[in-house]
Amino acid sequence: MLTTDKCTSSAPTPIIISSSAINKPPKSQCHASEQHTHHLHQPPQQHIHSHSHTHTHPHAHSHLHCTHTTQPHCQKYAPDAPRRNLHELLLELLDVMLSCLIVAPCVIAYWRGTWELMGFLLFPNSKPLSALASFAIGGAGHFLFTITQNFFKDNIHPDKRRLTYYAISRLYTAVFGVVCVNMWRGAWLICDWLTSIDSLTIIAVVTLVSIVFLIATRTLRNLGAAPYTVTMDHKTDYFEVDTMFKIPGFKQPGLYVLDTLFSVFVIGTLVVIAWRGIWGIFDLTLFPEDKAKSAFGSLLIGYLTVFVTFIIQPLMRYVSRRLSGILKIIICDIYYLMCFFGAVNAWRGIWNLLDVYVYPDDLLMSSWITHIIPFLALAALKCSNSILVRGVFIDAEGSGSESVHLPINYVRLHFLRERSKKLDVAHNRHSEPPHYYLKADHGTLGRGHLEKNMEAQHSLIEKPHATAQII
Repeated sequence: MLTTDKCTSSAPTPIIISSSAINKPPKSQCHASEQHTHHLHQPPQQHIHSHSHTHTHPHAHSHLHCTHTTQPHCQKYAPDAPRRNLHELLLELLDVMLSCLIVAPCVIAYWRGTWELMGFLLFPNSKPLSALASFAIGGAGHFLFTITQNFFKDNIHPDKRRLTYYAISRLYTAVFGVVCVNMWRGAWLICDWLTSIDSLTIIAVVTLVSIVFLIATRTLRNLGAAPYTVTMDHKTDYFEVDTMFKIPGFKQPGLYVLDTLFSVFVIGTLVVIAWRGIWGIFDLTLFPEDKAKSAFGSLLIGYLTVFVTFIIQPLMRYVSRRLSGILKIIICDIYYLMCFFGAVNAWRGIWNLLDVYVYPDDLLMSSWITHIIPFLALAALKCSNSILVRGVFIDAEGSGSESVHLPINYVRLHFLRERSKKLDVAHNRHSEPPHYYLKADHGTLGRGHLEKNMEAQHSLIEKPHATAQII
């Protein structure tokens, strides 16, 4: 199967979106910030802290740091705050449109182009060898990027060498993108090789088994993909890859390696099998003799589902704030499955339309075009990391509405940046914007580092540190 970042035979691959840690809730970032604030500013009673977490395949600790004079403004942008303001609703609508009409098509096109290129480059005359080569490249690459993430975070930073950071970080995304596609392509084609792609019954059974295992391990959230996520190229977590059990590698290297292997090869493969199954079912049932009609049908089904899931977002936020325990997990899993269904069909529709209408008689040229142009477009928008499928996130994790939050904040980030600047001028001090608007990736759940709280104030196009080196 082919698939997305995040989330597609010629199929695509999914973009993973979900929450992080597994059993106990992570330590809130607010505690570290509160201690730091108490040390710098007295009395501490002047500071009001609000807790929150962010999304899906993905969700993160939200942090709100306000003075008593800015409390109403900060509370207005908290994750759990209702979107009653017309301006806020408009920004949210713009984010949805950007995700659905620009980011998602670019991500899908990139995956499709890279996927097809691998067919030309890796043993084109032997499908089994090609599949095994892709799986080996993808698995080894994922493992390498995961265990070396601390090295990148510690040594590659724009406040140290700005130009070096941008060159290495974009090269990192380009290479990791190829790794992600190969991982999905290898697992997808191996599944095609070992099981029937023509039997609806076999495909349905295999798909159901994979989904049951994901539910049992509370990792159903990882089935999500574009257009349900927009991952920004933020320096604070550019190189971060969450594992399922969040074991710190520098303290427990043996367990960390096992955690990484389980996250990459078990959870990652189950997600691919689930995507391949739904994709294959529609290949067999939706206009199987007419690829164009089948593609348009999937596109219509996919975007109608996407529309519904975005429309019911306020209701899901409301419900998730008032539920807990097994009931919350069940409601969240139903919502994740709806998003999964919408994402698969959106991917399948766009992917197959590219097959039909973008140089159908010259697949090599078509593949290069859809590999290069979408990546450059996403890099220009500073959301090229949206092509990556990395990290494992836990179902229903996060307080309040975090467990069902869809991380597509882009337009709102720009507006919040301007508002934060005005607040800084008005109060002659920094007022941290809510993490809810800054982090598109849910994988930051459980990170209580003060550095991230401070760096979250930076804009998309960040100014170099006063002492930063140019190279």
